[in-house]
Amino acid sequence: MKKFFCIFFASCLLCVAISAGGAKDESKKTITFGFWGDSMEANMKMELAKEYMKQHPDVIIEFEYTDGAGYLTKLQTWFSSNTTPDVFGVASDIITNFKDNPNFTDLNPYIKKDSMGKYWNLNTINSMYANSKGEVIAVPFISKVFAIAYNKDLFDKAGIPYPKDDWTVEDMIKAARAITSGEGVNKIYGIRWGVRPMEFYRNLYGTPVYEVGSKTINAKNNKEFKSAISLFADTIKEGLAPNETGGALSTGGFETGRFGMQLSATWDIATLLKLANNSLKWNVVMLPRNSQLNKKMLTTYRGNGWSISSKARHKDICWDFIKYMSATEEAQKKAQSFGLPELQSFAKSKEYLNDFGTSSSTYDKTVFIKMQEQSTSFTNMGMYAQINDVIKVKYELVLAGKLTVDQMAEQVQQEAEQLMASQK
Repeated sequence: MKKFFCIFFASCLLCVAISAGGAKDESKKTITFGFWGDSMEANMKMELAKEYMKQHPDVIIEFEYTDGAGYLTKLQTWFSSNTTPDVFGVASDIITNFKDNPNFTDLNPYIKKDSMGKYWNLNTINSMYANSKGEVIAVPFISKVFAIAYNKDLFDKAGIPYPKDDWTVEDMIKAARAITSGEGVNKIYGIRWGVRPMEFYRNLYGTPVYEVGSKTINAKNNKEFKSAISLFADTIKEGLAPNETGGALSTGGFETGRFGMQLSATWDIATLLKLANNSLKWNVVMLPRNSQLNKKMLTTYRGNGWSISSKARHKDICWDFIKYMSATEEAQKKAQSFGLPELQSFAKSKEYLNDFGTSSSTYDKTVFIKMQEQSTSFTNMGMYAQINDVIKVKYELVLAGKLTVDQMAEQVQQEAEQLMASQK
């Protein structure tokens, strides 16, 4: 009988499947599996691995994970030391600088051999996971986008209608003002941005503050960038939203009932379904339109996929395990609370749209599907990570009243151009 022993480290969990006798069964084939996630998401991925082993008793999967913040460091360590696990997770926002690394197996032959175009969107795969040689370094698992979660009880108490997908930024601010009340630890905020402004203001309306492809900076005269900065900074300075630039509030999030609205990602839904069950009436709505710019707010987009190490001994098993996670309804159903399924037949099914597990809470899943069409990619790597840090520092000065938005944009333009010039 097989047992699982888990060894806990500061930010990492390593689980190894071993035999009851205390040693690995050498008659079985072993693959290693690396991934990230908070406790709920990591458990979901471990359950998928355990289920695969149950269905394939000749396979042992050893796995390790970190939280999301630690995974980039983990990837850098794996790539620099040529020790990538046989199967490992990648995300579109952190993989850019690694795409041509020799540790990846080209998955094109596997995709073509098994005709995987009928399961996944191959255009998405090629746009996000192809390297400079045209090799596909990953296949999709789930995708993650944002929408606005809203508290129906607080909207009812304020006497305002629930938001609809055609609402405006002005509607959102009006609602936030009507809902905000109280002081101190008992304060009810109209909206919660969390730590996301630093991610969203880079390209909230379609004109990014920098272009990765052309390596150009567009801050000084970018009215959309300035509008985004003003939106986040003004709502915080007015007290409609808490300032969480340095991190999340210790008193909890949207599930506490202290926020009328929250910028929420697909992975937040698992928490809401579990913690807000029966205690909170809520739903989600698309990000609003800026009527002055006549543009809808864009969500950042994270594609999560699976890769195979070029050094993996059992690549066919690795591929079969990836197919199980990404192309079976069984696995995609288990992952649906953390992101949008990439198995196209399941993502479009009534079963998916109406499945909320054991929770009595429900929400409009089509909102996140529609937000995929209102999404933009972003990067947190290399020189752009440094530029992001520059923008964050200037944004904090705007929040502190030490810079105007125009001054911020001008300084970002100058300092970001200097950074780019220094690295040519």
